[in-house]
Amino acid sequence: MTDAEDSLTRRLAGASVTKAGLALDQSEINRVIAEASKGSKFYENERKKDEELTEKIAKLLKTKDEMLKGANISVVEAGVDKIVAEIEATRDLTQTIVHIDCDAFYASVEVLHDPSLEGKAFGVSPGVLTTASYEARKYGVRSGMPGVVSSFIAKKLCPHLILVPAHFSRYSEMSKQVMDVLRTRDPNMASVSVDEAYLNITEYCNSHDVTPEECVRQLRAEVQEKTKLTVSAGIAPNKMLAKVRNLRLVAARGLGFNDSMKICSDRNKPNGQYAVPFDRDSIIEFMKELPIRKVPGIGKVTERLLQAFDVKTCGDIYPNRAVISLMDHWLGLHSLLHAYLGIASNRVEPYKREERKRPFGPPPISMIYYNGWRGLPSPWKRI
Repeated sequence: MTDAEDSLTRRLAGASVTKAGLALDQSEINRVIAEASKGSKFYENERKKDEELTEKIAKLLKTKDEMLKGANISVVEAGVDKIVAEIEATRDLTQTIVHIDCDAFYASVEVLHDPSLEGKAFGVSPGVLTTASYEARKYGVRSGMPGVVSSFIAKKLCPHLILVPAHFSRYSEMSKQVMDVLRTRDPNMASVSVDEAYLNITEYCNSHDVTPEECVRQLRAEVQEKTKLTVSAGIAPNKMLAKVRNLRLVAARGLGFNDSMKICSDRNKPNGQYAVPFDRDSIIEFMKELPIRKVPGIGKVTERLLQAFDVKTCGDIYPNRAVISLMDHWLGLHSLLHAYLGIASNRVEPYKREERKRPFGPPPISMIYYNGWRGLPSPWKRI
């Protein structure tokens, strides 16, 4: 497979390739999706977009080469180091932020309504898949499957897949029940979607003389008792770390409990939680091996752009700081340095009405994770 073919195949796989429960090696899954998409308008549209992106990246690499010719790398790196020190001075480890994510929310609600679905590979589909059970995800089936024929592609991946209709009023009611429980720990919590929220439990833990880990453990148990749903939780000093930690936790859940023992504190239960150590060195180490795609707000296009500049993990950011600085307009130096350092906003509050008027998917980085930044450069928005 040529580089161009590989790039297109990965693009066709869609945006939700980091969903919990998916196989680590998705090459065969991606091949099936690509083959099933051939000949469709979706396939041709994605092919054109991928070719355009390839051309833009080639131009940017030429621009990089030109900038490097007259650059004093040592001076550039020294300038970046000053910025790193300035950002480091803003690190705040005094707040305890929790990211709560319901486990396969739509699918779990459907199982509550129809227990016969328990343990089966099924997807919720009003036409385009909105979610899939963990059993279905093992075959590569997931929410946000590419194209308008996502159910067709899902059946190619998992022939015995059961498709059930969506019941949005039911999801809304169960979401309200979950959020009502979460607000008992933080009345000012931020609900990101029907199944996801941020909490600042600092005040609650102090006033109730309880550790963050025990607070979250009790919270998860209460959610399960009152709603019969399970949630996963990431505990950290800021929202980015809490979400990233939770993403890695639920991803491990999908591999089976024996595989996730090292990072899942409640490995004998269907849900779990994990706390990032509240010290700088541990946070830097935690971020170092994190794939750049796992940083909230970075999608497949930005991932490919950064990979072209040798940034595949957060640990690659600092060694490449000179090039990133020279290409700041296109790559976003400050944004990447914050990711490398694991520094982000710890402000939790309900989102304003206008902030909710946004496309599907997680809120943009500039709104949630990095409040106070000068914003994201255009390549981080859409190429």
